[in-house]
Amino acid sequence: MPRTSSRRISRIGLAAVTALTLSLGVSAPAFAGVSDTIGITPRDGVAQEVADSTSALAWEIRDSFNSYTGGATHVLDGAKLVDGTFLWPYESTETDAAGNTVVQYSGTVNYMKYCEGDEPVRGGCQLDLTVADPKIVFNAAEGTGTLYATVNSRVYLTGAWLGVEEVPFATLDFKAGRYNNQADTTTWTSIAGSLLPKGQEAFSNFYTGNPYISSLSFSYPGKTELNSSDAEGYSLAESIQLPVKAGGSERLYGLFDGSVLYVTNSYGAGKGVVVSHDLGTVSESFDFVTNGATDTAFDTATDTLYWVEPKQEPAMGVIHSAHVTASGIGAATEVATVEGTVTGFSRNPSDGTLGVLHLLPKAEDSVDDYPARFTTIAADGGTSTVELPEATELYPDVDAEEHYNEVYGSPYVFSSTSGLRALNDGTYIYVYDHGVPRTDGTTPGALPVHINPAAAGVKATLVEAFAPAVEDHSHSFRGVATDGTHIGIYNDYSNSNVAFLKYENGTFTMPYHAAQPEKLVSIAGMTFNSQGQALVSSANNHFMVVDPSTGAVLQDASLSGNMKGTEKNQPLATILVGDDVFIVDRREINYTDYAGIQRLELPGAEGQYNPAIDAVTMGHTPDKTDSKTTADSVDAYLEENTLEVTAGESVTSGKVVFDETTTTDKEAAAAPEGTVFSLVADVDGASVDEKTGAVTYVAAEDAPTAEVTVSVKAMFKDGSEDIVELKVKVTEAAPTPTSTSTPTPTSTPAPGSSGKDIFSGLSGGKSTSLLAILSVGGVLALIAGLIHFINTTLLHR
Repeated sequence: MPRTSSRRISRIGLAAVTALTLSLGVSAPAFAGVSDTIGITPRDGVAQEVADSTSALAWEIRDSFNSYTGGATHVLDGAKLVDGTFLWPYESTETDAAGNTVVQYSGTVNYMKYCEGDEPVRGGCQLDLTVADPKIVFNAAEGTGTLYATVNSRVYLTGAWLGVEEVPFATLDFKAGRYNNQADTTTWTSIAGSLLPKGQEAFSNFYTGNPYISSLSFSYPGKTELNSSDAEGYSLAESIQLPVKAGGSERLYGLFDGSVLYVTNSYGAGKGVVVSHDLGTVSESFDFVTNGATDTAFDTATDTLYWVEPKQEPAMGVIHSAHVTASGIGAATEVATVEGTVTGFSRNPSDGTLGVLHLLPKAEDSVDDYPARFTTIAADGGTSTVELPEATELYPDVDAEEHYNEVYGSPYVFSSTSGLRALNDGTYIYVYDHGVPRTDGTTPGALPVHINPAAAGVKATLVEAFAPAVEDHSHSFRGVATDGTHIGIYNDYSNSNVAFLKYENGTFTMPYHAAQPEKLVSIAGMTFNSQGQALVSSANNHFMVVDPSTGAVLQDASLSGNMKGTEKNQPLATILVGDDVFIVDRREINYTDYAGIQRLELPGAEGQYNPAIDAVTMGHTPDKTDSKTTADSVDAYLEENTLEVTAGESVTSGKVVFDETTTTDKEAAAAPEGTVFSLVADVDGASVDEKTGAVTYVAAEDAPTAEVTVSVKAMFKDGSEDIVELKVKVTEAAPTPTSTSTPTPTSTPAPGSSGKDIFSGLSGGKSTSLLAILSVGGVLALIAGLIHFINTTLLHR
């Protein structure tokens, strides 16, 4: 969801306009839909109870929406809620004129939240969304479909109503789905979906930046015959949380037995864990010392991990190796050392050599920054180091007055990605995009560098084929993946920019690049399969198979919804192990990001057909791949978490607001329905509004200068919780000056009086002189003040 300069309200109940929006919504004239009772009372002629044996659709609409709102208010017309998933009873099946299968379900689910009064009343709630009678129209052979639904929704911000009408709600992708058509019943599962414009509008366009819907599973009588033995669509199989905090520059590697090694770091403290291929077994986490970029490499044939440990005084990089097993990492062995700071580290799988890009310490009298070297480490530990051309050799038109030299990276890695990769002929590509100031006044982005340490002449040249991707300015290209021939380069700091290079016979070409691709956005990781297709994961909860020559998305599957934040610093967080894809995700728990892994698999020999799939009925208990609490789905925070107050005075914070973790933007939304706030521990002078989380702190008259921490607990309706901390900086009161003047007499308020004279009421509490009122503009001020006084002092006593 893109932001605007006015800080777009992107979630329900945003505190800044809650009162205004509510008053407008309640008092506004009736729109179409506001007078309809759909979703709040059972519909006439619709069965409210159906047999458990009835075929059904299992669909929870959108998991994050359920978590954020606290769940549905009404579930009617035969639908029911089972373990967090809605079951919608089957109605009919037909084939339309285009040959599509049309499966109709009934049932109604309604959300009425942020309402006036104790009970929700239609027209008195900021959020009122009804979804009814889902209908699935699909062509199984083509793998495409559309989900229709009858909706009635109060559009947030405008107060207008969408409905009551059947709308195309979402597109459906059957290519990653699986089916079973035994026993005269067809069942589909793992059907991914993405909101269409009318579906977006039903959600008040909250999810434009991340439009996924929860996947569908459904059954209906009869058999859909489908020959899908050659189907190649990936689908999500398992998803787990790891016992390791997510750090910078996370990496995945596949072991010889199919297990998966995850490594990361936090300020040089390397962490790792080994997970079995089926994600059923996780080793104890292990530690190792690495640099900020987690410069590691792995040899699958011997299950050996290589990594770089930085040393200082003198600056150097120490290369270590250790054997990895299912239980963790073995004893470390020192392989070699290189001088200076390592900015790139890679392994050449063709001959097992290691390539190290490193910056030497800058000479004290040098105007230029750090000279670059490239060291090759042979399998027997022997090393060979060559000098690399200076920045001015690669960029002869660079503006020297700008003191530029980051062509081989920066010595200050700070968890940035390491962009060195081996190519198919033993040479390397290095990606470190940044602005390059030119003498003509332009500052295009930096080109990748092709490093050939064995070349007889110049050891490094620029990849000029990449110039069209950065000719306007730097796009922060730092993510890079390659199979040696195909190269994917992408921006892992924002939501756009991707390019594909091809390297053949020592020559680079760039068949595709896009600054605003339709789907290849927020890329979290990339790898290539044996056909040279790119396998791409996205922070928008998508996994895609992509043709690198055109950028076309050939296949699309839904991920589990834990991908927020994964687009940063993770160029090796999506890998292929055997036929399965493993992807790193993130699980936020009490302000701490833990790593997670998702496994996707291809169909077996029978294609999409899977006889183990159980039919979905109204008596069915849904099998949820990954169930999340409200605390997993939202992050509580204060937009201003540090306040200042003088002794003897008080200060009040803003309301606690919430960021939905399944979106890529940071929202400032109101509390999920049913949230109750309390202090974690009593703090003298502190109190909290249990409905909003706003903290009021009253500093004692004699309070010394100090910093006070107030912790607020948000308890959600499902029992999960989150903690927010507020810092209050207390300043000791200034000494009262001694006065020798005669004090001005003051009047004593009469009993029962508010203590304000009419002038203090007119001015909102501050005394105003008659002279000020009679000055220029005083008459207008008097009128405005009189209205304020009547409203605040008389009407609200």
